[in-house]
Amino acid sequence: MENWLAFILPPIIGALIGAVTNDVAIRMLFRPYGARYIGSLRVPFTPGLIPRERHHIAEAIADTFVAHVFNGEDLGKLFLNDQVKDKISSKIKDMIAQVGGLLNVNEAMLGMASTMASAQMLDELGKLAEELDENSDDIKARIKEKIDNLDVATLEALVMGFSRKQFRHITWFGALLGFMIGLVQVVVFQVLVIA
Repeated sequence: MENWLAFILPPIIGALIGAVTNDVAIRMLFRPYGARYIGSLRVPFTPGLIPRERHHIAEAIADTFVAHVFNGEDLGKLFLNDQVKDKISSKIKDMIAQVGGLLNVNEAMLGMASTMASAQMLDELGKLAEELDENSDDIKARIKEKIDNLDVATLEALVMGFSRKQFRHITWFGALLGFMIGLVQVVVFQVLVIA
């Protein structure tokens, strides 16, 4: 029985150490939320990495988001799709028809005025949408501000919400790696004993 323990125990202990250290490392990304002190000395690695660097992380997220996910041009396309353009044209035509009815303007003039007004309004909205792309810095600033204003616990819940599965994989990979190191230890030890 003792011989089996020498073969089984190192991989099991290695797996346990690997899983625990990876889990602790993941938790230390966020915790502790604030600096800890012993007397007047700050304890190393406090606060956690993300609370300590949150402003830089917020800026990086905002830059990445605007550069690769959603910029001013995308915002313009979102608000000026064909369905929105049709609704705007319809509203303008309705408004001009109401005003024309009050002023006793004939139908031909109303039709021409509503077509021109719709075209002009959509053209101006298109120009505004193009300006939005030039103001991507405003979008970045809003994203950064939103992230900066989140308390650390909410930020942790947010990140853990969409990364929990990946973090679990990292923990299990640590266990697998620790197990393999334990196996190597057993093999090396057995080679040394035989030699």
